[in-house]
Amino acid sequence: MKKAASNFMITEMNQDEVQDIVIQWAKNEGWNPGLDDSRSFYAQNRHGFFAGRLNGEIIGCCSAVIYDETFAFFGFYIVQAEYRHQGYGIQMTHHCLQYAEDRNIGLDGVLDMACKYENIGFNQAHMNIRYTGQLIFNEKRDKHEEEIIESLLPKIEQYDRCYFPAPRRPFLKEWLKPSLNQLSLVYIDEEGIKGYGTIRRCYTGYKIGPLFAESEEVAEKLFRSLILESKGESFYLDIPEPNKGALKLVERYQMKECFKTIRMYTKNAPDINLDNVFGITTFEFG
Repeated sequence: MKKAASNFMITEMNQDEVQDIVIQWAKNEGWNPGLDDSRSFYAQNRHGFFAGRLNGEIIGCCSAVIYDETFAFFGFYIVQAEYRHQGYGIQMTHHCLQYAEDRNIGLDGVLDMACKYENIGFNQAHMNIRYTGQLIFNEKRDKHEEEIIESLLPKIEQYDRCYFPAPRRPFLKEWLKPSLNQLSLVYIDEEGIKGYGTIRRCYTGYKIGPLFAESEEVAEKLFRSLILESKGESFYLDIPEPNKGALKLVERYQMKECFKTIRMYTKNAPDINLDNVFGITTFEFG
């Protein structure tokens, strides 16, 4: 490995750079981000996106998004092909780790990077698997399902804490906002919230995430209602492998595995009931 040049700097990125560089590079890598992702991502932690600049030119990017005093998530780690294996990536990684300080840091790493992440202090937790499908339904939503509106956000935030390691109010406020490119539904009965999920338009097709539910039945109802939005286009669902109900769901709808990551943490895996996580939010943000 070549030694990184001394005129290499790591600086914060602004929101335009996140959209024009981070999201576009992620698209070019085949990660297929959502059309409006940068808005939600930047809202959670505007100081958590970093550019690696060589002689003033951005050659790499990464993020370390802080949620609270205990948890952060590392993602969007990209170095332009001609500058890889020269020491720039590891400098950016260490910068993110230092920025997140002593928090438990999560990431979703591609399989061939697992050993490298272990060498810098990450521990394997479980596999996440991306599935893709293409379906057309002609049906109505369940009577207990409704679109998420602003007045429901406090209850959604409280429910979300059952399945995410930290509060993420700024992110959810943007992520759940109705738009032409995304729809969020909540399942509520007389006992309260039993699940919720989001589907968003991506550069190719749609992605569902998160999909949290207290039973396989509720998860499937939300799943079917959400994919109505895809109108026959391809859609994707990222499931944690330990969730056997989620595996049955993707098999029942003949979805095909297309990608895998390893969820890793610098400390112990958070105490989350993965049996109720039928779809993680994103590989980049946890």
